[in-house]
Amino acid sequence: MEQETQAALIKKIAGGDPSAMVGLYDGTSRLLFGLVLRVVGNSTLAEETLLDIYTHIWRQSASYDPSVLPLQWLTTIARARAIASLHWSKQDRRRRKLPAGNPNTETTVAPEQQKIARASFESLVPAQREILDWAYYSGLSSSEIAAQIGKPVGAIRTHARLGLGKLIDLFRPIFERATQAQSATGGHIEA
Repeated sequence: MEQETQAALIKKIAGGDPSAMVGLYDGTSRLLFGLVLRVVGNSTLAEETLLDIYTHIWRQSASYDPSVLPLQWLTTIARARAIASLHWSKQDRRRRKLPAGNPNTETTVAPEQQKIARASFESLVPAQREILDWAYYSGLSSSEIAAQIGKPVGAIRTHARLGLGKLIDLFRPIFERATQAQSATGGHIEA
């Protein structure tokens, strides 16, 4: 599903169109479910969280800022709600392990970006990948990550900073193209 289509659906959802919600769900739920499942590590909790995410989208769609890419807005909501679900669940998190990093290789809602993201992430050194996985999927602070994996806090912060810096450099052309495309449409993506 194209970003323009997603933005148009979010705009229609803000107007109360339930068929737009069905369209957005059909076009994005696999991607968001995969993200949520990776965070919570339990399919039942992931399904419950996905329902919560789309309820939140329905209620908050009027607050969507068209200058933000729709997929970025959706994944930000999904990640935040998944981390909240994880923290509120009754699971024992004393020594939590992240699920294996073997994401579904099927095409998702953004196949080009997915391919670039995976290749970029794989280009990081293993320590950077591990730390960024922990930070993104667990929502833990650097000191909490250090305690979980038994590494010094300074090393955690250094690996995170270096890994993020490299990813920013690799993704800069993609963000510039998206910004140019939005500028060409006057900052709004039309239906």
